[in-house]
Amino acid sequence: MRMKINTLAGIVFTICAALGGGLVNAEDASTFPPAIGGQTVNVPASALKFAHTGLKNSAGAEVLGVDAFGNQKTGKHGTFMKYPGQFESPAHSHTYDHYAVVIKGVMANYAPGTAPVKMGPGSYWYQRGREAHITACVSKEQCLIFVVQSQTFDAQVPPETN
Repeated sequence: MRMKINTLAGIVFTICAALGGGLVNAEDASTFPPAIGGQTVNVPASALKFAHTGLKNSAGAEVLGVDAFGNQKTGKHGTFMKYPGQFESPAHSHTYDHYAVVIKGVMANYAPGTAPVKMGPGSYWYQRGREAHITACVSKEQCLIFVVQSQTFDAQVPPETN
């Protein structure tokens, strides 16, 4: 289990470093002010307060979220998102690119008309902005992912055509 956690931490660190422009010298003025004022933060999972995101599927099931850093509504962020078991979103897109790491459950993130690839804990995806896709928690159990994005998080569902 320790190997899986270290691997997952490595994936999250790599994604965060890539979005932050890579590793930089801590004294580099362009990196200040650091996130959260440069304070070390330790937050146990039991203290996370998940809230409604408004992201729902046709059955009314909703994705819950909590920002770990930044703010998904205003800019750069890292956000935990919980998906109900067997949740499938409608085809949608986001304005900006994002990365996601699967922490719990089995997820799929795929373009409409293509076969889903099942991704368990430690798996990740990169989703290009303005590209239609479906996001699904394909396991019976709830799914948990961590999304990292350099801009705000939004979702647009195209209007149905008759």
